[in-house]
Amino acid sequence: MFRSAVLAERLAEALSAWRGAPVHRLYNDNPDAAVARGAVAYGLARLGGAPKIGGGSARSYFLMLDGKNKQGVCVLPKGRGEGEEVPLHDRRFALRLGQPVRFHLLSSTADQTYQAGELVSLDKADFISLPPIATVIKTDRETRAGEMPVQLATVLTEVGTLEMHCISRQAPPRRWKLEFQLRVEAAPASAGVSTELPPRFAEAAGLIDRIYGGRSQQVGPKDIKQLPNALEKVLGKREVWDTPLLRELFGVLWEGRKRRRRSAAHERLWFNLTGFCLRPGFGFPLDDWRVDQLWSLYHEGVQFIPESQVWSEWWTLWRRVAGGLDEAAQVHILDDIAFYLQPAGKAKKPAGPKKQGYDDMVRLAAALDRITVARKIEVGEWLLERLRKPKEGTATWWAVGRLAARDPFYGSTHNVVPPAVAAAWLQQILDVDWKSNELAAFAAAVIARKTGDRERDIGDQLRGQIIDKLQTAKAPRGWIAMVSEIVHLDEIDERRVLGDSLPPGLKLVH
Repeated sequence: MFRSAVLAERLAEALSAWRGAPVHRLYNDNPDAAVARGAVAYGLARLGGAPKIGGGSARSYFLMLDGKNKQGVCVLPKGRGEGEEVPLHDRRFALRLGQPVRFHLLSSTADQTYQAGELVSLDKADFISLPPIATVIKTDRETRAGEMPVQLATVLTEVGTLEMHCISRQAPPRRWKLEFQLRVEAAPASAGVSTELPPRFAEAAGLIDRIYGGRSQQVGPKDIKQLPNALEKVLGKREVWDTPLLRELFGVLWEGRKRRRRSAAHERLWFNLTGFCLRPGFGFPLDDWRVDQLWSLYHEGVQFIPESQVWSEWWTLWRRVAGGLDEAAQVHILDDIAFYLQPAGKAKKPAGPKKQGYDDMVRLAAALDRITVARKIEVGEWLLERLRKPKEGTATWWAVGRLAARDPFYGSTHNVVPPAVAAAWLQQILDVDWKSNELAAFAAAVIARKTGDRERDIGDQLRGQIIDKLQTAKAPRGWIAMVSEIVHLDEIDERRVLGDSLPPGLKLVH
């Protein structure tokens, strides 16, 4: 920017006007090298060859300990310098491996002097809570799930983070690093999201355990079918279950994953509840770990193959959590269902049992935002060819809209179908009667949605055609606004694009 003399002069004028006097401009003959020169200056300062400015940590930091009494241990005393490791020699901790753990850090600017490893009461008002870390310390060939004795060591980094190392006290020596962000305040809980589980959660968990628990109980088809209603009587309507509750319910369901094979009804309901509790597959601490666990079941497939309802819930499960799957997993799924998406006679039937649930497979394919542009175009062309036949379901129009959406729901904008391809697809959609086919109209609105990015948006002339036809079809105002201006989707349209609802309090930022 500052290579432009015009921009530099204009900014200096503005700053001088705000100050009421001319500002002093520092000369820089090569702005492009500014970061590199700063890095060299910093390196020289660390070697003692240049001045270094530093005052050590302005706060003392404490790790909250488990237990009824609100206690913490000082992990970094105030005044410790950057890059200086502080080991807690006199303290031993038990680190849980292979399961979720939470590290809660607090800070204090009080004048009181603390020592590394000192136990303190956290009841005082001068302790400020920082964003906690929720993680899973993964195991490997040399370490197994369970508890491992560790020693803690911390270091304040130059970029404003606190690194905490958990160092094993037994062979082989291992280090696990945690990193806390210190320069942001703790994020407040989202409106409507509770931080505690409902008082009757244990009762709800017992209802799930009765169906999927280790002990064989007298459970009939009617009991299985009524489980969702029974849970709603204990926890309230499913629509108001917040994300913390949903993820805890997923944990209970995960414990009973092997018992889903007891009957077709067991399997169908397990897929249904699990997908509902883990949707959209991201947005809450440890969701990546949860989805990774769930993905380990994909290769097992459906147990009760002849049951169409089981297949429907199977594909719906993966559509609901697709946002938590990486590109490789999404490509794997697409490869598995590609034959069923293609027009008849385009490919040879794959080996193995016939997969059922065509409409659900179509929706799933459209929800795979992380597949490449080439694969999206390929699938979109298949579906558009199928849509030329009157027997094709209208839900396929929704899938085409999702595949060519200008603003992907969770994927990267690098994987957005090019405007030229989107324009060609819109021409086919324009030939449809939108008054009798609402999903085709919505697909057009999603594909023509205005983002303000010239690399993604369609041309103004085609945009005008879409707006005119939406108005003629008396489409909702929100759809017309979506095409004519840059707007955020309301809850109803967001649900329509996603194909599902989001948990209360979980808001995705586009």
